[in-house]
Amino acid sequence: MTRKSLRTFSASLLMALLIQGCGSGSNITPPSQNTELARVQNDAAYSLIKQGKYDESEDILKNALAADVMFGPARNNLGLVFLKQGKLYPAAWEFENAIKLMPHQPEVRNNLGLVLEKAGKLTEASDSYSRAHELEPDNPEYTSNLAIIRVKRKLLDEETRKLLQEMVFKDTRVDRIRWAKEQLIRIPPPGEDIVTLPSATTRPAGS
Repeated sequence: MTRKSLRTFSASLLMALLIQGCGSGSNITPPSQNTELARVQNDAAYSLIKQGKYDESEDILKNALAADVMFGPARNNLGLVFLKQGKLYPAAWEFENAIKLMPHQPEVRNNLGLVLEKAGKLTEASDSYSRAHELEPDNPEYTSNLAIIRVKRKLLDEETRKLLQEMVFKDTRVDRIRWAKEQLIRIPPPGEDIVTLPSATTRPAGS
């Protein structure tokens, strides 16, 4: 038998086996998908997250994903639980998968930025915050996080200055507004000399 004939025979045999398996009650079944159940469980878990009950919410979220493995909000919230527990690697994994399922949801990218920042990956965190800010530029949380990470990276340029100004006007947290004003002193308008002050290596108090 020639190589071409062997490939044709193998393909025909595989197709026959697949047809036979489908018609003989094969044990291969598609993953379950109960989106409504996943949504209900995700909502219940989120209520527990707000109460700080992370272990309980983790169990419920895993049940939600067992009901529908493609339910993005549950992946995002499970990542948030892992983040609160200090489990950075599984948190990043969940957020990255949530982004694949919800590519236009800025909250997930912001959450991934928080994980990357805690892990010391400032450039990657900045990219994630930047994408969240692009998707929802009027959100004060995303604006503040992007401004903070740029200051931590010592990017004292016009873009950072504008973000800090937005932070002052948009954010409602006193500690963040005070911090932003302090950083603005270091970044004067174009044409003026930069004021040399100790660099900010930490987030504002309360962040």
